[in-house]
Amino acid sequence: MKKSSLSSNLSRTQTLLFLPAAGLLVFAILAAFSQPRYTFDQKVFDLIAPSISETNTRFFKFITFYGNHAFLIPANLLLLLYFIIRKNKLLAVTVAAVEVSSLVLMNLLKMLTQRHRPPEPMVSGITNYSFPSGHAFMCVAFYGLLVWMLFRYEKIQWRKYLLSSVLVLLMLIIGFSRVYLRVHYASDVIAGYCIGLIWLMLILTLIQRMMNRTPALNNEGQGL
Repeated sequence: MKKSSLSSNLSRTQTLLFLPAAGLLVFAILAAFSQPRYTFDQKVFDLIAPSISETNTRFFKFITFYGNHAFLIPANLLLLLYFIIRKNKLLAVTVAAVEVSSLVLMNLLKMLTQRHRPPEPMVSGITNYSFPSGHAFMCVAFYGLLVWMLFRYEKIQWRKYLLSSVLVLLMLIIGFSRVYLRVHYASDVIAGYCIGLIWLMLILTLIQRMMNRTPALNNEGQGL
């Protein structure tokens, strides 16, 4: 596929993803900061309550680790090192730009909103603010970036769709685990997904434009 055609397809995909993400983000913000007697977030907790068990709790405590900074920071550093060794400047810059900017933006938003965590969490030791969910945000930044790479570079169709589906499913389960464990409200997680997706698309668009203006970075033919 020619680069112009590929860029055009990616631009259309980004537009299609941006609109629902923006709509869901508005909904999440309204849900997070409205104070009706029986809120959306409480309804979600009530729906989850019957499924709480020791087995489920162990599973979600295990799965939530894959959205934790203790996993994502080393994973990002390894991915960055891989592309540096491969001498793929474009993807090395992309990984660094997406992950660092996402981390800064996430912490900034938490400090601006200062929404407190849900009562009675199942995980102790979490002291930062709740909105947006850092797990959801950083999952999109990392796993979403991997999905973007698969769709851009993977030529084997079944492998592209299989791996992408696994990554998307993992992101969704990690987000659900945060609500199940009562360390986030559902609106925190929805907002984290939406802001993460919008930010990822913005950074990828900016990097694409930078690549077009900087031939030294234009070595994407090396692929993954």
